[in-house]
Amino acid sequence: MVSAGEAARRLGVAPATVQRWVDSGVLHAERTAGGHRRIYVTELRRLIAANRPVEVSGPLMDWLAVLMSGDPRKVKAALVAARQMSGSWAETADSVASAIAEIGRRWEAGSCQVFEEHAASEALRRGAAICAAEIPCPDDAPRVVLFTVDGERHTLGLSLAELVFAEAGWRVLWLGEGAPADELKAIVTQLKPDLITVSASSASSPGAIARYQERLRRVAVRARLPLVLAGSGLWTAAPRAHRILTFCELRSLLARLRKRARARAAD
Repeated sequence: MVSAGEAARRLGVAPATVQRWVDSGVLHAERTAGGHRRIYVTELRRLIAANRPVEVSGPLMDWLAVLMSGDPRKVKAALVAARQMSGSWAETADSVASAIAEIGRRWEAGSCQVFEEHAASEALRRGAAICAAEIPCPDDAPRVVLFTVDGERHTLGLSLAELVFAEAGWRVLWLGEGAPADELKAIVTQLKPDLITVSASSASSPGAIARYQERLRRVAVRARLPLVLAGSGLWTAAPRAHRILTFCELRSLLARLRKRARARAAD
């Protein structure tokens, strides 16, 4: 069961709309001992399924077919072909991200099984890792560390971001799932990155993200490191922190950071 606010987020409507639907019987809800509405996820899936738009087609459908095959080799081949067509890993990553979002919507609607979503995600993770490993990296490349907030398990965005960083000439230090907040200082001290990139999805609560971000901010300020805050989680605007929602935005940011680094070196 989820709160009315979370139900509204998943359905893409205002919380007041969810409350109105509950009052009118469109959505069935239970009440907690404290009087708060709680809505079954199955109710959300039923409503989403009943209001699905026309099925997708074209490149998005092609990506869905490749990902749902669960075959990392097919995914890797499709990634390479898409990169050749688009001209950049950033554009390729954005197109793949749209397919992943569609798989999530299908799961919410009950038309995609959990194991199918897991197989698609793992195939993409493996295919992207192979592609990233094949991109040459200079010995003197700047270093970026990639990880999610503590307790966050969604790392696919970081897997795609690794391709963008590698293409831009960065050496990626991959940590993946949920670096504990009390290890942030050690991460910076031992790995000595030039940039920190952290991801959080909407599955992480805003409160947990805010607490983690404050610990992260203190560490980054002491080390004078810029931050990239990625994913659909509710990050807070802050100095030295760059909020990124798309991979093309990430590519543009890296170009700006490189330009600033060259200007400082010239001075």
